[in-house]
Amino acid sequence: MTSFRTAIITSIRQETPGVKTFSIAYEDGSQIPYTAGQFVTFVFTHHGREERRSFSISSCAVLDEPLSFTVKRVDNGAYSRLLIDRAVVGDKLYTTGAAGLFTLPESFVSYKQVFFFAAGIGITPVFSLIKTLLHTPPDKQIVLIYSNRSKEEVVFYNELNKHAAQFPDNFKIDFLYSSSFDLSRARLSKALLKTLLNEYATVPKEELLFYLCGPFTYMRMAIFALEELGIHDEQIRKENFNTNDRQIRVVEPPDKSSHTAKLILDGKAHSILVNYPDTILQATKKQGISLPYSCEVGRCGSCAAICTEGKVWLSYNEVLMDSELKKGRILTCVGHPIGGDVTIEI
Repeated sequence: MTSFRTAIITSIRQETPGVKTFSIAYEDGSQIPYTAGQFVTFVFTHHGREERRSFSISSCAVLDEPLSFTVKRVDNGAYSRLLIDRAVVGDKLYTTGAAGLFTLPESFVSYKQVFFFAAGIGITPVFSLIKTLLHTPPDKQIVLIYSNRSKEEVVFYNELNKHAAQFPDNFKIDFLYSSSFDLSRARLSKALLKTLLNEYATVPKEELLFYLCGPFTYMRMAIFALEELGIHDEQIRKENFNTNDRQIRVVEPPDKSSHTAKLILDGKAHSILVNYPDTILQATKKQGISLPYSCEVGRCGSCAAICTEGKVWLSYNEVLMDSELKKGRILTCVGHPIGGDVTIEI
């Protein structure tokens, strides 16, 4: 069974040196559905082995923009180098489509202002979210704090300023450059984050929503700073732009017994015996059943599903919030059935 389709590169745009935006559509010309803040996963074959890589979507569906993803060339990134150095319009890519949980909340009743903290290529999903918020009523107050080494490395610089000029009452931007002579506003720090929050926040802290995207150390610092300021976990959404880091974390489940996972996929039921140390995803792959996935280490959310019966233990989780876990949301790539059989809806 396969779960991917052929897509065609329809346009390529150079953003900054080493950064390009690629627009794609399905081979039959139809548009690929997506939601702001998600990523698109591609399936590559390397020495006869399937490998998957994900890239954040920078386009805006409410503006009828075709799915576009933005890539930064990484020296040791095999597929980022392939796309930046060799891809041309008309090339075919094989995709599982869009996925990810770094999206907007269903309701903004509790939130009156949104802060985005992005660093480098971490602006990609943030740009998609900002465009969607600005062009979707009702009006929302938005602040972007965007860190780079220099102005020349700012991705979407002109487009961001264009939106700020178009929505002067709703969208504020503060560009931070680590090369700046003013060290107090060069790199984002706990102290500077507090200063920026005091400077731009127009509502009580309980009515603020935060989105963070950038390197791990950048987001960890920002999260610690927000927590020290009394911001609750449910007000913070985070996305590490490098979902391709496949560092395996070895943590043993409390129950290593074999259990059956009943998977409801596309309206069909599949019964899979899950034997430790296999995760639900690994056991399913061995049976030739293709589930959505990308990072395989609990960092991207592509494999998210709902456990409707039984209990699934997660060895690692960087994307699901407590409220989602309470509703039965799980990650098959790091999930192990414990205490008995489980039923999972994909």
